[in-house]
Amino acid sequence: MASITTTNGISSTLGQYSGITADDIEALLQADSAGKTKAQSQITTLTDQKTAWSDVKTRLNNFLTKVTALQSDDTYQTKKVTTSDATIASITGDTSAAEGTYDLKVDQLATASKITGTQLDVKNSKTAVGASGSLTLTSAETDTNGQAKTFSFDISDTDTLNDIAAKINKQTSSSSIKASVVDNRLVLTDNKMGARNISVAGDAATSLGLGSGATTAKGKSAIFELDGMKITRDTNTVSDAIEGTTFTLSKVSDSHVTLSLTNDTSKTVSAVNDMVTQYNSLMSLINDDLSVGDPSKSDNTTGKLAGDSELMRLQTSLRNMITNPYVTGSSLNPSEVGISLVDRDGTLGLDQDKLNKAITDDPTAVKNMFYQSTKSSVGTVTSESGYAADLSKMLNTYLVDSSSNKGIIATKSAGYDSSIKDLNSQIDNFNIMLEAKKTQYVDMFTRLDQAMMEAQSQMSYFTTQTSSLSS
Repeated sequence: MASITTTNGISSTLGQYSGITADDIEALLQADSAGKTKAQSQITTLTDQKTAWSDVKTRLNNFLTKVTALQSDDTYQTKKVTTSDATIASITGDTSAAEGTYDLKVDQLATASKITGTQLDVKNSKTAVGASGSLTLTSAETDTNGQAKTFSFDISDTDTLNDIAAKINKQTSSSSIKASVVDNRLVLTDNKMGARNISVAGDAATSLGLGSGATTAKGKSAIFELDGMKITRDTNTVSDAIEGTTFTLSKVSDSHVTLSLTNDTSKTVSAVNDMVTQYNSLMSLINDDLSVGDPSKSDNTTGKLAGDSELMRLQTSLRNMITNPYVTGSSLNPSEVGISLVDRDGTLGLDQDKLNKAITDDPTAVKNMFYQSTKSSVGTVTSESGYAADLSKMLNTYLVDSSSNKGIIATKSAGYDSSIKDLNSQIDNFNIMLEAKKTQYVDMFTRLDQAMMEAQSQMSYFTTQTSSLSS
């Protein structure tokens, strides 16, 4: 047997007699490798197809994000605000606020009740006060019987002003009284504004500066005039005078302020335009993936997913839904809000003037065309309808990927992985078979070399003997 000395595992001395070399064996093995080569080619194709679907998934997710934005109340009827003097008052409105202009005059700002203690003779707020006993606060909050709530605190002679404030503030969520330290004074402030009563008692109150020397300022309600109507509220941020509208009072003034809310259509137009742009990007990718090229050309190139039935079904569904002339539960359709195809290639366009007019004519109808929902008493959405809702539902059949629900793309990806795994297993088997074939070829041709070497040796001997006899 010849020794193995070359990188391909075949002896370089093979073929000295038979003429069959390592290259010949490699050629034989190459012929035996047709199945392996085919499997490797299939893996390349499947990997390309899986990657192509991954790219489609990314575009679909981007498109779904734009579609989902059209299901948000914040996309519709946002408001532009103006004020003649923002130092006196300002206005904001949510999507439920009506357009309007208001005249407002601030007569009194709301304040909170406050107790300011006397200054203590301590180095700073981190120095022990040296007072001990109990401190009792009576809040403006009431219990179930309508009685004012009281809160008691044990004060130690090692407590600092910061320690005492911290003890009080642990109960703020219940008492609505917040403590702070200002210039070595304890200051107690009601968290809520208005004429609310708070008080201090306890044998430690005087030592803490909260006795008879403390200053009590009772809170006041805000008083303002809105379109000639006098209104009182225990806050300077008034959100219950007009639905969806909030007035913020900043300064008392004899001057009247003009405040207005107008619908801002730019956010809706931008959201619809983003959806249209992303749709075109998605469809461009799908068209490229499904392209059959020009079959008449010898060097024709096709898309990575040419002939894929699922992708063709997605393409058809998108084309049908994007310009659907009928939207469930809506008096409008995409064309009436400016969404339409603009060329033979299926490019989607947006007529912004048409959309703006539709919003001006009936903003609620435009919103309901895109999305409307019904909610239960606890706020859970029980039903959805509209252009964006229908698109989202269809897109999610492709995109959903959870342990209990695999969408079309997740299922296809798993199918690709399974096929690639099977092909890799086949390649492993081919490698084992080819290694066995190589060993067989090397052994067979090595023995052939040996036989031919022995035959040549015998021939030489016979020739030598014949020559001797002749002599």
